[in-house]
Amino acid sequence: MAYRWPDDTVFTRLALHVEEQWCQTCGCRLRVCDHRHRRVFTLHGPLHVVCKLVHCPERGCPAHPRTLSPEAETALAMPWWVLGWNVGCWLGHRRFARHWSVGQLRAELADTYQIRLSDDAIERSIHRYQQMLAARQHDPHLLAAAYADVDAVILAIDGLQPEKGHETLSVVRALERKRVWCAEALLSSTAVEVQQLLAQARHWAERLGKPVRLWMSDTQEAFVRGIAAEFPGVPHRYGANHCLRDVAEPVLDADSRAKVQMRRKVRGWRTIEREVLAERRPSEQPLLREAPSEASQADVVQADEDTQEVVLDYCAAVRGILNDDQGGPLHPPGLRMAEAVGDVHASLQRNLEAKKGGLLTSVWRVERTTLTGGLTAVHDAQEAIRPHVADVWAIQATLEPDGGTGAERQAQFQVLQEQFQQSHDPIRQPMGRVMASLAPGLFVGEEEADMPQDTLDLERWFRQPKGHERRIHGHRHAGVRLVQEGPTLLLALDAHLAHPGPFTGAD
Repeated sequence: MAYRWPDDTVFTRLALHVEEQWCQTCGCRLRVCDHRHRRVFTLHGPLHVVCKLVHCPERGCPAHPRTLSPEAETALAMPWWVLGWNVGCWLGHRRFARHWSVGQLRAELADTYQIRLSDDAIERSIHRYQQMLAARQHDPHLLAAAYADVDAVILAIDGLQPEKGHETLSVVRALERKRVWCAEALLSSTAVEVQQLLAQARHWAERLGKPVRLWMSDTQEAFVRGIAAEFPGVPHRYGANHCLRDVAEPVLDADSRAKVQMRRKVRGWRTIEREVLAERRPSEQPLLREAPSEASQADVVQADEDTQEVVLDYCAAVRGILNDDQGGPLHPPGLRMAEAVGDVHASLQRNLEAKKGGLLTSVWRVERTTLTGGLTAVHDAQEAIRPHVADVWAIQATLEPDGGTGAERQAQFQVLQEQFQQSHDPIRQPMGRVMASLAPGLFVGEEEADMPQDTLDLERWFRQPKGHERRIHGHRHAGVRLVQEGPTLLLALDAHLAHPGPFTGAD
């Protein structure tokens, strides 16, 4: 649908001429046969572009039916676009580099440049920019220039599930340049589909003429089999962060069960908050300070309000602790929760022992919410978990590059593995079995001095496209957008990571 320009729009007229004046076939001088008018938004104001079209006037010339238009027109805007290149690149840079939402882009265009566009028009322009930038990232000449001084490449593959139930977005990335090579939303992570993506990566490496020195991934069976089939003889290293989570899974399961037990005991905080808020409502009356007695009453009311704020702060702190699921295998969430609840319990106890007047009753009322009961209920279970957390830390030490040479750390890992496998502990035994299955790929490539130790940077990078899509405007689910646009979206975001300024039409 054509853009409806406001009647009061003031245009700057620009006439464009064909650069070539003579027919390349017969040598006759070209003649103007028509004019094409178009109106384009630019950051410097709206333009009325008049393109003078020419053709060869000789009817017998084979080039006579062909009409030529000025090449300078495409330097202003693509055919049929209402936005000039500088506006389109401005939108793309702020969307993909600065992560502006569509609402922000629309408001800034209207306020600063007097360009009024709908959300749909802005989204269409961004989508076109995204596709063109993805094509630029796949340009063979630019890619060859980027890897001109690289002897061999190290590739990593990982998958991002945008939301539960959606297709997994699998991405192949070269770790030396931290550059996305290809991405595809796979309907299922079967070995056949994953192998097709790996075959595409092999074609890229062959076209660049660069050997693949190493592969990195998690231990997903489709990845392991696909890499072995498409890259026979290439070492395959497992990501240490993935492996640590797999090894620590029995510990985290036990920690999770203890955490659930604590949550069941530590309850009643919302009830206390309701009681405090109900007590505050009658006191929310204007205070008259004309008489000393009334001033004394105001001091009492203020002291009560301060006490109520303290109680509400305690309630908010405990609610935040109970909702905290962070920590990972090295800092299990249940142990973190118990430590934080213990800190709150100690703080309440100090207030009770201080006997601070009006604060005493309120603090004692908070203490009745069975903090002590929650800590007691999980004490034995968590004391049993702590030695296993120390085991996870010992395994982590063998995976850290600073812990010694690769051979030394591999030997330490082997010793721990044998100890756990020979143990009768119900948690250490499965940990030992997982360590044995992961051992063949954990220390591969240790001789490479410049080899990245993990795909953790790729895992963190995956948060960027997900957050990028969530902030766009909220009308469309982030998971759907990532599945539909992921293969080009990731390339567009990746392009702006290595490009400090805005791209231009020439780019």
